[in-house]
Amino acid sequence: MAFKLFKSGDDLYQEGEELIKRGEFSKARNVLQKSIDKEGGVDDVAAVKVALLDLNGNLNNVDRYQALISKLNELSASDIEFGLTKVNRDFLKMEAKLTVERLNLTDELQSGNKMKVAEKIQDLAARYQEQIGDEHLLIPEIFNNDTTTTGTVMFYDLMAMSYEGMADGTVWDDPSQAAEYQQIAMSYRQQNGRSFEENQKKIKAYSMTSKCWLCGRIATGEGILFYSAPADISPALAKDTNTVRSNSDDLHHIYICRACYSAVSYRADEISRKYYEQGMRELRTTEARLQAEIDSLRREISYLRVSN
Repeated sequence: MAFKLFKSGDDLYQEGEELIKRGEFSKARNVLQKSIDKEGGVDDVAAVKVALLDLNGNLNNVDRYQALISKLNELSASDIEFGLTKVNRDFLKMEAKLTVERLNLTDELQSGNKMKVAEKIQDLAARYQEQIGDEHLLIPEIFNNDTTTTGTVMFYDLMAMSYEGMADGTVWDDPSQAAEYQQIAMSYRQQNGRSFEENQKKIKAYSMTSKCWLCGRIATGEGILFYSAPADISPALAKDTNTVRSNSDDLHHIYICRACYSAVSYRADEISRKYYEQGMRELRTTEARLQAEIDSLRREISYLRVSN
């Protein structure tokens, strides 16, 4: 019986196929790359599979999706087998392009003009629904065994994200409007079966109105335009006929507008810095005095040693 010491490119290609079926993606990637180096299998198909396998553990890496799109552009076959999954070239390319746009907009939402980015996200959401609809995405199926992520699911997720971005973009100027945007975002999350506790918290905070305990200014938006600060409030102090409260019901917190809160904080920082610098000066003075005493003691010891 003959024993093949070295595997051919075709042998390596078949081995890579079997590894994909078993879900051993890291090994499959290396074996398929070796098959390409030995000109095994169909080069453009193997290259696509390697690019697809490079997404394993890197599903948020834009460069990996761009590389996959590039290889799909060179693919002549309209369909390929990836393990037990039949992959349509054009569908996968469309999914990869939409994913690149989604990842870029998600990053842009953190630092760009939130209102403009939110509009782009809504446009992307509409394209997920129009182009993919109730079909499930291939990449989550391949790497996460997830067949529940459809174009419609992505539509609801992205619409929620867009309104949350709009809320973040308006909350400093108009907390009440931001609360409305969070309400819309929450409805999209509810329709998608997602958690919406964070939306509820923000709606409650953005909708809350208080009167500053210090200056009496009315402000709406807890954590934005006013803050809750711990305090010891007697029932007598808490008596207030005004319908807008200046303290919590449990009498353990008072409400302070952002202007007063920041003024107190800045002044506290100045005082802390002053005492810190004073303490450091005293510490250095003490250190210098102790060092002088140590040096003097060393000289006396040296003198006594010489005298004896």
